[in-house]
Amino acid sequence: KLIKGLKLFYIVISILLLGIVAVAGRTTYGAKINITIGSIAIQPSEFVKILMVLFIACMLVTDVSRKQVFTTVILCGVLILILAYSRDLGNAMIFYLTLLVMVYAATQKPVYLLGGVGLFGLAAVVGYFAFSHVQTRVLAWKDPLAVIDSAGYQISQSLFAIGTGGWFGTGLYQGMPKKIPVVETDFIFSAISEELGGLFALCLIFICIANFLMMFNIALQINNRFYKLIALGLGALYASQVFTTLGGVTKFIPSTGVTLPLISYGGSSLMATMLLFAMVEGLYHYRGVKEETDETEIYQRYAKKNRRRG
Repeated sequence: KLIKGLKLFYIVISILLLGIVAVAGRTTYGAKINITIGSIAIQPSEFVKILMVLFIACMLVTDVSRKQVFTTVILCGVLILILAYSRDLGNAMIFYLTLLVMVYAATQKPVYLLGGVGLFGLAAVVGYFAFSHVQTRVLAWKDPLAVIDSAGYQISQSLFAIGTGGWFGTGLYQGMPKKIPVVETDFIFSAISEELGGLFALCLIFICIANFLMMFNIALQINNRFYKLIALGLGALYASQVFTTLGGVTKFIPSTGVTLPLISYGGSSLMATMLLFAMVEGLYHYRGVKEETDETEIYQRYAKKNRRRG
């Protein structure tokens, strides 16, 4: 009840944190993604993701009317617009995908899913013509070699690194990952592919898929609707971030500058991901305790009935 009652707190704190970054954040590679306190840089969007999942679950756990859904979408849309204003397009995409999955899971209405996909396409077209930095990223994605001296340098070096590694890699510390800008955060997968090889990289992808399937399976096993939505939302959040990161470094989608959970360098990302996994583990434990309690109650009722017969 306490968690459900804090929905206003979740959205207000989220808007304030992202707003502070948009106004007073430090610009890194053209985007405002963190704030600096002394010698410590904090990326609030990593924690706001989790707050957004809690907010959506609170809003849609009992009421899935059209008015309630639109209110939820509009308030979450404010977060996405702030991220777009800060040029943090990667996290804006993750927020939107997570919102779309949770709204569909809560309502079970395909019209929201189809409408969300259409709105995403419309926003992508408008963003392309409205913002020059979006055009630059799309240009680098379409033909990075044509602009390898400028916008396409990063993705080109990423593809070179993946190709150089082959199946078995060049060996630890035998590659040249430093040729890729911000390799330790956004493009860590390319460095792993180069030095440890494609087989190791595939194993890493399978581990990420297994993590998502674990979260999805836990969500299916939970009977409590509120906790089910949280588990599903956290799973969608994790999967969206992995897809956005791997898709960007392999040229499947335009690069958006997002960390790979538990792999990339970054204290905020690491702490937020560990919190995400801890919450999922807690939900799994709750499911186990609930099942054990139900079994105990059934046994006690059965024993009581037998005593009466005796």
